Amino acid sequence: MVDYHTHTRLCKHAVGVMEDYIESAIGKGFSEIGVSCHNPMPDGYDLEHRMTMDEFNQIYKPGVRNLQQKYSGAITIKFGLEADYYPGTESFVKNFIAEHDFDYVIGSVHYLGAWPGTELIPAPIFERVVVNLRYEEYFERVRQLAESGICDIIAHFDLVKKNGIRPGNESNGVDDTMYRALRAIKENNLCMEINTSGLRKKVAEIYPAEDILERAAEYGIPLTTGSDAHKPQDVGSDFEYAYSLIDKYANGKISVFSQRNREEVDREVLVDNNKT
Repeated sequence: MVDYHTHTRLCKHAVGVMEDYIESAIGKGFSEIGVSCHNPMPDGYDLEHRMTMDEFNQIYKPGVRNLQQKYSGAITIKFGLEADYYPGTESFVKNFIAEHDFDYVIGSVHYLGAWPGTELIPAPIFERVVVNLRYEEYFERVRQLAESGICDIIAHFDLVKKNGIRPGNESNGVDDTMYRALRAIKENNLCMEINTSGLRKKVAEIYPAEDILERAAEYGIPLTTGSDAHKPQDVGSDFEYAYSLIDKYANGKISVFSQRNREEVDREVLVDNNKT
């Protein structure tokens, strides 16, 4: 009954305002919803995918606070952020996060290459012979994200598969870098989300895949849930499947957050509390 990964039109590639997503969550019986639009970046970089600093200060943050008051007693609304990881911008992002009292920060990798000349993934180059190398580069970037200290939750761990293009047969290097990223998540006491948006993409598979969740369970990595909704009707999309994975790979425990403190809660307790 928790959806921590949602976006609004402030992200420029989503539709609807915050209240639309909250109303959708209430209609579907959720106990908690988090708003997690993409963070502003230095020098106005990548404005087609994120808020400006002015939009954050004038619309996003006060909007969350107003809605928390308006819907008090109906649903718990958490103040979140999706922080994109670009090596070289860690100080900017850390300072920005420290200035605000977020309940949680989701860390994500959407771009590869050197800042600021980054390349959105998955890119057309994935159609060529460098697929394995790009997978390795992606998981290495996720490892760096996990060690950066900027986030509490790792988003869509295997986003690199989004277009359905998989590594070739000789994928030991991919596996090795993927396992290093998982170990970094565990060693830095982070949580990983089960993100259902992959089921709505060309790959038609949840993030992360079940074989990755199995390894994450061996490492004892806690899990939470996110729809990555970019339109209000997608809040909680395919969560029955996500809940079954929580039961299977996290012993029915789901991670919830407040003021960047994580607690592992029995999923059934959330359901029962919401019913009352």
